[in-house]
Amino acid sequence: MKSFFSFSDFVQSPGPSPLIVAACAAIPVVYISLPAVRLCLLVLFCFILITSLVWFLAGVLKKPIKVLHSNNPFYIRICFAGTLGLIVGFVCAVRIEQCAPGLPLETISSIKGKLLNDPRSFASGLGQTTEEERGMAVMQLSETGNLSGSVRGSARGRALVFFPAGTMPRLRDFGRGAELYIEGNFSPDDSTEGRAAVDPRFRAASVHIIKKAPALERMRTVVRSAVLVQLKPKAWGGLAAALLLGTRENLEGTLAVSFRNAGLSHILALSGMHLAFISAMLAFVLKKPLGKKGSIIAGFVFIVLYVFLVGPEPSLVRAVIMYGLGSFLILTGTTRQTFALLSAAFLIQILWNPSSAYSISFVLSYLALGGILVLSNPVLVLLKGRLPLSLAMGISASAGAFLVTAPVVSALFGVLRPVGLIAGLVAAPLSGIFMALSFLWLLLSKVPFIGIIIGTVLNKLLIALQFFMQWSISLFARFPGLSLPFPAICTVTPLLIVCLLVFADWYARYRNEFARFA
Repeated sequence: MKSFFSFSDFVQSPGPSPLIVAACAAIPVVYISLPAVRLCLLVLFCFILITSLVWFLAGVLKKPIKVLHSNNPFYIRICFAGTLGLIVGFVCAVRIEQCAPGLPLETISSIKGKLLNDPRSFASGLGQTTEEERGMAVMQLSETGNLSGSVRGSARGRALVFFPAGTMPRLRDFGRGAELYIEGNFSPDDSTEGRAAVDPRFRAASVHIIKKAPALERMRTVVRSAVLVQLKPKAWGGLAAALLLGTRENLEGTLAVSFRNAGLSHILALSGMHLAFISAMLAFVLKKPLGKKGSIIAGFVFIVLYVFLVGPEPSLVRAVIMYGLGSFLILTGTTRQTFALLSAAFLIQILWNPSSAYSISFVLSYLALGGILVLSNPVLVLLKGRLPLSLAMGISASAGAFLVTAPVVSALFGVLRPVGLIAGLVAAPLSGIFMALSFLWLLLSKVPFIGIIIGTVLNKLLIALQFFMQWSISLFARFPGLSLPFPAICTVTPLLIVCLLVFADWYARYRNEFARFA
């Protein structure tokens, strides 16, 4: 009983980790909005927990030595974890801040609040000038006003604001955290009822900045803007800005379309893949001068600062939490279980920022990594020996992520791109090399004398690499997508996953028996 509440015991316990049980218990509470279902789940787990505790205590009173040395405490932990997961799910569901504008939407002509992210342009690559460029950002509401301006109301929640042409340069200068007063109107088809996870859309006619962002946010905006200004004149600067900072404002339109049609949109969206590459690069550079522990700590600090610079996208936050927990376990000498770390990251993230649980990047990030952890090994069993190991591992990871995310991708975008399974094997390593070279160019191009020479060489390499990436990705983009009705995708995908797991298990046992016979 000494390790009943031990974190390491929760991470590396026999059978299913209590962290996984807690996450699985929280998921239906978070994503099923029916109050009756949530209440039934909580009552069920509380009943199981209380029954288990009574059964355990009764056993202790009768035969304490036998019970304490049995597996009963493990089952108690599982029940406790399930109940705790349900409670976390309930807390997340309650804390989801539904938009309450204070006044009827159709009467609102002005809003006041704070920018929650960097304004993003959606006019880039289409030939618009700076004066014609429009954008959007999420805003935390604090006040609304009616058409006549005589009535004002306190507001809470968030709104997705679409900014008019010509305002984007000024908004970028002030950046995230600035307080705005905006005149305009909400979209007529928006409704706040039953839309807790959907931000209403406000069409801005004029924008007034009434308060600057905090000093730390202003410093971040200055650094971010300086990097973008340095990259913008380069022919490859748009792609570098997309891969390093997650902004596609200067990315050539045809290249963005090619990435999408090749099933590679996830490469342009900052995610755990980008942080994994950055952390691997840092570990390689810092391990020798700082040692293993020093490189882990320095890498974590750098990644936190990097995410602060580019913005706390849900997929990046998930990766940071997992990296931090994994680093802690390494430093304490505890064995890691990646699925348990994924479950812990899920619970922490929905408690820290409940609204993120309903974002597309959050859902796809967790589903993709979960699919890789569950399905990549079965696929690898089927491919091993038929393909080179590195190629088989890449395809198995892509297949796992593709199968699990297929229903969500089909529902959101209406088309699946199976060619991305192969295209990713080419684009992912090339994107990693491109990120490394462009980051190196940013560091060395301004160094006197030697920086000019190295910067020129890197510039030519990046131009050539971008040309090759564009050419290869455009070839994959020619393959047609797969359009199936959503009910068909939801039926076929689980069947494929079950058949894959069963067949891979049978095939693994068959190979083992055949090898022993041979």
